[in-house]
Amino acid sequence: MSHRTEVAILPLLIALVIPLLFLPAYQPPASSAPRPFRYETDTFSFANETVWNYVNGSVQSESSRTRGQNRDYARRCFVVTRAAVQFWKFARFDPEAAPLVRDALAVRIRQVTGRSVWLPALPHDRRIVFPGYANLREISAADPSIFQANLGLGWPVYFRAGNMVIVAPVYRETEARLNGEIFHDLQKNEPTIVWLYNFPSLNINHVVVVFAGTQSHDKFHYQVYDPNYSGAPKNLEYDDATRTFSYQPTFYFKGGTVEARAIYRGVFQ
Repeated sequence: MSHRTEVAILPLLIALVIPLLFLPAYQPPASSAPRPFRYETDTFSFANETVWNYVNGSVQSESSRTRGQNRDYARRCFVVTRAAVQFWKFARFDPEAAPLVRDALAVRIRQVTGRSVWLPALPHDRRIVFPGYANLREISAADPSIFQANLGLGWPVYFRAGNMVIVAPVYRETEARLNGEIFHDLQKNEPTIVWLYNFPSLNINHVVVVFAGTQSHDKFHYQVYDPNYSGAPKNLEYDDATRTFSYQPTFYFKGGTVEARAIYRGVFQ
């Protein structure tokens, strides 16, 4: 490698490494949240679409895609999971009041998603009110397009400072610690937004919300909100013997071991 090339690459390496030095230490919840995150009420009625046409975890030709299936709302797994937790933390619903007109609804959606997801949950009387509906799933089913247009764009997530950790190795000790944090937080009714990937492999690069879990001997069984689905939760498991996470087979992933990192815990995460 020439000296000129080394000089050119050095700033890039520094830019990648510096955010890793400022990752916030895990802070356990000081108290329990008023209620847990619930799949039936705290998730969106629509799904994030994949850019590629997946079948059983493999990319297929476009000709094999089901007729009528579109992918108008894609590359939003970070956005949708983050927004679901933001609504759980910062919004409340009043089904007895009259619904908002569309423009006013868009403003309130942006008020929720404009708050950093790692901030503490708002008390009941300070939450942003959404009248006319009982919960997030119900209101997003009534008009999915207004939510899709106002939750946030997909492309900015490619430039998140927290993405830099993908170049850092994931040690088994790291996974064991994360599992302990996830399980502890669930006892406090706190969900965890988790990034699943196998870098440098591209067989999975996805974000889910872990919202429930049980322990059976050395296995931890978690239920997650997978934004690529809108019908039912998916399963993430942790094996304490091997200190590894594994994700179930889906239409976009063949299933198996994944690296896991908690994200959206702070500016650099």
